[in-house]
Amino acid sequence: MPVVLGICLKTVQWLKQDKQLNLKILPILSLTVFYSLYFELLLPEIMSRYTADFLDVIMYFSGAVLFFLMQHVNLSNKKAAQKSSS
Repeated sequence: MPVVLGICLKTVQWLKQDKQLNLKILPILSLTVFYSLYFELLLPEIMSRYTADFLDVIMYFSGAVLFFLMQHVNLSNKKAAQKSSS
């Protein structure tokens, strides 16, 4: 999820021309739920190549939480750097 969410974040920042923009929790959770349902429920039902694994769902959500937290740590560091340079 951090890779997918990172690509989404950079794309939104580029489209909006705002490097300070962060993804909110609702889009992060929505995308994570979508990935969980698609890859762990739908695909295993229609293609034998895929297998459902609850541990993967846990990892999707762990990655999403990590991405959300790292996003805010990065923003806090940028704000602190701006204050000290002012």
